[in-house]
Amino acid sequence: MGAEGVLVLGAGLAGLGCARALPGARVFEAQAHPGGHAWSHASDGAWFDEGAHISHSSDGEFVGMITRGLEVHEIAASRVRNHWHGAWITYPVQNHLHELPPEARTRALADFVEAQAQGAVTPADYGQWCLAQYGRYLTEQFYREYTDKYWRVPMEALATDWLGGRLIPAQRARIVAGAFAALPEEQSAFHRFRYPRAGGFFRFFEPLYRGLDLTLGERAIAVDPRRGMVSFASGRTESYEALASSIPVTELVSMLRAVPADVAAAAAALRHTKLLCVNLVLRIPSPTDLHWFYVYDREIDAARVSVPSNLAPAMLPEGRSALQAEVFRRGDEPWDPPALAARTVDQLARLLGFTAVDVASVHPVVVPHAYPISDRHRARAAETVITWLERQRIYPLGIYGRWKYLWSDAAYRQGEETARRILAEVAA
Repeated sequence: MGAEGVLVLGAGLAGLGCARALPGARVFEAQAHPGGHAWSHASDGAWFDEGAHISHSSDGEFVGMITRGLEVHEIAASRVRNHWHGAWITYPVQNHLHELPPEARTRALADFVEAQAQGAVTPADYGQWCLAQYGRYLTEQFYREYTDKYWRVPMEALATDWLGGRLIPAQRARIVAGAFAALPEEQSAFHRFRYPRAGGFFRFFEPLYRGLDLTLGERAIAVDPRRGMVSFASGRTESYEALASSIPVTELVSMLRAVPADVAAAAAALRHTKLLCVNLVLRIPSPTDLHWFYVYDREIDAARVSVPSNLAPAMLPEGRSALQAEVFRRGDEPWDPPALAARTVDQLARLLGFTAVDVASVHPVVVPHAYPISDRHRARAAETVITWLERQRIYPLGIYGRWKYLWSDAAYRQGEETARRILAEVAA
């Protein structure tokens, strides 16, 4: 089989990695643009990403590939804070307890020391992990509140297999020292990062799509593994010898006939969040110098707010700025995006001190699939679905193909690995 026999559904970063490793493979994307979650769009002169995106990869080859010939901001020290009950606290909060009010600082430190004295434990869920790492006060006041806003499920429902690189395990000496004095923050995975000077995050990847056999605006609606055929909403059909797909596996399974009951049940058990990006352009200089910040307050809908005009200061004329607020809901939760966007603008105005007159434009964007929810059933359910699909010569890839959170570099590399696997299995 040549690469022409491979069909790739989805032109996100995993699909990109797969297709570039299989020159001649045919790529079909449902949207009118490539990039998947890495896509950026312009609005009122500013560039907005699909949620907060930066490159903090330590994969030298990957970084060289995406930055070649590109003007890039290399940020040596990120400016990231947490908003909590009217206070601004440097991220991550456990390393900067001296910024808490005295009573809160004392309770946080006492609970941390008590948790550390319990010794090593094997946590059964994310709630237990936080209690063991940080103690009860930080867990309940910060991590539980943020989990409720970001993941939309209880901490006890989440597994711990998603934590690598995202949350920092407790370092006793660092946390105790940070309770008494300000210390430089260099632990965060995002302490150093890079971002394009123009064009948003997608500018890193745009040149890599050149030369691909890429068809946009074609949405797959049915897959027939026996015939090796994909049908599209336009009426078009395409044959294949091997199929790679970054379509959410929950949707992909629904495109196939004769799905075993256990596979259908496993797919139905997979959960995800959806996202409302509230994109604002302001007629004033940026109301904050931060690159982004997290909002722990339950009464504020946004969980995270990024400042694109601080990531790429030249994107807007002097005297204007851009903000993006991210509001999450579970995929099965009812919501009213227009009303939620309007409320979020009002909340941000109060939080950052601007007025309605300062708002030049508001552009809400709905992202139906934001992140897979890594609950305690995810791994087994995803394995059941993926194993069955691969027996049909369908190779799921990417965040929603594997139903697992991936950084951008890992998504691209997984696409490459999928290509190598397809070639090896076909050759065998």
